[in-house]
Amino acid sequence: MSATATRTAPPTPKEKHWLLGHVNMLRDDAIGMLRGFIEQYGGIYSLSIPFHRGVVVSDPAYARYVLLDNNKNYTKSIAYDTLKPLLGMGLLTSEGDFWKQQRKLIQPAFHKKKLEELTAMMVERAEHWVDRIDAHAQRGEAFDVLPEMTALTLDIISKAIFSKGVEDKAQVVGEQITLLNEYTIERLHQPIRMPASIPTPFNRKARKSIDLLDSVIYAIIDERRREGVSKDDLLSMLIDAQDEETGVGMDNKQLRDEVMTIFLAGNETSSNALSWTLYLLSQHPEVEAKMVKEIDEKLDSGLQIDFTTVNEFQYVKQVIEESMRVHPPVWMVGRRTIEADEIGGHYIAPQTNVLVPIFYFHNSTKYWEQPERFMPERFAPDKRNAIDRYVYMPFGGGPRFCIGNNFAMLEMQIIIIILYRKFRFRLKEGFEVVQEPLVTLRPRDGVQMVAERR
Repeated sequence: MSATATRTAPPTPKEKHWLLGHVNMLRDDAIGMLRGFIEQYGGIYSLSIPFHRGVVVSDPAYARYVLLDNNKNYTKSIAYDTLKPLLGMGLLTSEGDFWKQQRKLIQPAFHKKKLEELTAMMVERAEHWVDRIDAHAQRGEAFDVLPEMTALTLDIISKAIFSKGVEDKAQVVGEQITLLNEYTIERLHQPIRMPASIPTPFNRKARKSIDLLDSVIYAIIDERRREGVSKDDLLSMLIDAQDEETGVGMDNKQLRDEVMTIFLAGNETSSNALSWTLYLLSQHPEVEAKMVKEIDEKLDSGLQIDFTTVNEFQYVKQVIEESMRVHPPVWMVGRRTIEADEIGGHYIAPQTNVLVPIFYFHNSTKYWEQPERFMPERFAPDKRNAIDRYVYMPFGGGPRFCIGNNFAMLEMQIIIIILYRKFRFRLKEGFEVVQEPLVTLRPRDGVQMVAERR
């Protein structure tokens, strides 16, 4: 796969619009279309997208090649370009030496020691949320767990970054993130994209959302700069971080971009994963019962939830990992070739967007026994290490593997333990949960559930 001996491009599915190619099909049913083409055309095929080259690779060896083995020949794909108006040059969207420098500066914020310090806060905030859920339980009413999980994870990530939450602005922040998620996908589906700087009604709406988020973040950064006091949170770590060679730290714009990236990545994916987990547990009472039994036995024995004990709730972790297999919050990742390449014997031209369909790897009968079953036992300790890391990759792969994966897993384990100590969750009768593949894989109409006191 390292040479370009052949000039044969990957096959292009014939099912397409004469002008728009596959854009409309992507908009209408991205997952169904991509999966159908994989079954029809195999491990690599081209997509017809006006003004852009697109290729889908659905073989783990090809995914590894793009994300790891030959990653230096790849930058982020077109999808990440649409995120730049929101995230600027944050860790998710930056490239090259600048990305390497920023990752080096940010890495300490997610080291084990820092996570140990944040654990008590996560426990306290999750326990606080029990009261909110209990209010719904007392009334016996159905409620959407997605905004509740969004608000909770937003509360946790904001306290981790800023030492305090954004309770007074939580609803506004959550709404703007949702709007910008939808905006990003809409831009991806547009055959012809007007630059974000042109004040179309579409772009003005997005600019208003970004300005609202900026006002929140810049105000906190400015306040911290004025105080001149280093606090025990991620923002102070970012402010204090300096390049080892130059001694230069981040200016306010860089801080804003990294904070916005952590804010978005630390909120959106985790809230979706938690919502999918509550839904799947409601549909599989035998799994729920096994998990609740583990929680009760450990807590009844006097075990306290902290950084050193949380992983003793092994089945809770397996439930979350299996949930992210069935409904991966990051359902697709993309890269773009710098120089020409060859994958699977096919020529890949420069500036081609190469898409890695995580949702397919996670749910294919080629890689999993009965993938349609929700079976946390797949991730038991004696089986976990045997799973190909390019078949199961909820946090991506290669050098750009998600820097906050341990934060996210710790947070989700704590939330599930504390919620299921008090409640069971039942899907509202007649409510249908539907996947919506935006930037993340969201439940399209939320997840209407009833919380029952245990």
